[in-house]
Amino acid sequence: MRHMKLLFLSGILAMVFLVGCASPPERVLSEKAPSYATLPNGYDPLNPNQPSAIYAEAMSSPGGNVARYLEHKRGHALNILSLSGGGQNGAFGAGFLIGWRESGRRPEFDVVGGVSTGALLATHALLGTPADDAVLKELYTGITKEDIYTVRGVTGLLSGTDSLKDTAPLRALIAKYITLETLKRVAAAYDDNRLLVVGTTNVDYAQTWVWNMSLIAKAGDLELYRDVLLASASFPIVFPPVEIDGHLFVDGAARSNVVVVGMGGAAKPEPSLYGQGNIYMIDNGRLNHAPEALRRALGDVAATTVSVMMDQSMQTALTRSYFGARILGYNFKLVAIPDNVDIGNDPLAFDPKQMRAAFDAGRSLAKQTDPWSSAPPNLGDIPAWALKSIEENYYSTSSEHVPDRNQTGASERQVLEYLVPSQ
Repeated sequence: MRHMKLLFLSGILAMVFLVGCASPPERVLSEKAPSYATLPNGYDPLNPNQPSAIYAEAMSSPGGNVARYLEHKRGHALNILSLSGGGQNGAFGAGFLIGWRESGRRPEFDVVGGVSTGALLATHALLGTPADDAVLKELYTGITKEDIYTVRGVTGLLSGTDSLKDTAPLRALIAKYITLETLKRVAAAYDDNRLLVVGTTNVDYAQTWVWNMSLIAKAGDLELYRDVLLASASFPIVFPPVEIDGHLFVDGAARSNVVVVGMGGAAKPEPSLYGQGNIYMIDNGRLNHAPEALRRALGDVAATTVSVMMDQSMQTALTRSYFGARILGYNFKLVAIPDNVDIGNDPLAFDPKQMRAAFDAGRSLAKQTDPWSSAPPNLGDIPAWALKSIEENYYSTSSEHVPDRNQTGASERQVLEYLVPSQ
């Protein structure tokens, strides 16, 4: 944690100093519409009141929803995987996926979504062969920080740079494992109606953009595919943003630490014709953090405050995903790093020992008979009645009835407005 705090302190001091030393060139706001990205609800980022053309067919289908559309195409209820951010702690997700396969219980995923380090896991998680698992193991147990970034010297800082580190090594690492052959395999999975999406943060528009990586793969745009992965994993201030079509992107976790396909659409989803699917969520972090007295120093306060904000973002994302799972009639399944695993306090350390500890913990946990939690933790932000209302009023395997926003009682409407605000 001290290393991360020093990074934030250095970043603040550097930015203050550089204001008087260098003036970066002005940028013009890009109005180029994205060819392969939408808002999390499936709408057009530059025209948020209109569904994106990417999912027009799905939203106009009888189910009125991407998940229902894919269910029809696949002929069964979906297995959806969501992989969160977490820097070096993505080693937990890699280990869990491998242990899950070794247990003989890992399904073929119909949809995979990833953010930040989860985005780096997502491609090979979707492809899912033992060879892909070997790539994940190498990615998260065979690297050090030198494989992720280099430190900018004083000259670089004085030139008006936009970050403390240079992620050229990470770009090269992505290029090593994401090849044209990889894209062909992702495209083949899309031909079988299996979908891959990645979340980024567009800092120009203050929006989460969710990229349909399957369509990018079908187009054979290797450079864009790699750029999106790099952007999703570019922690702001520490790592440089990535520019795509004139838009500036940083770590997807800056706004939403998870993305789950199937939650959008203009209306509530119709009941599933295929029974209950599963939304599996791998949280590459801890759900609980032990209290610790904060030292009243600028670096400590800045870093810890950001950490608290990210934790709250994750809690909200998990709760909304839980609500969405119930609306879809799907099972919600969550795992996170056990509290007793020594992963340090700096997710950007890329410490081999800590990464190996996270990897081994994930691999071991996945081999347990039932490692999943069926609901997100309630840390006091949400009234107990709200989660209870979700269970009692919005999810019934017998009736498969999902109430309309206007047909619920006052408390139930409060749940809807709190978790899924109106368009």
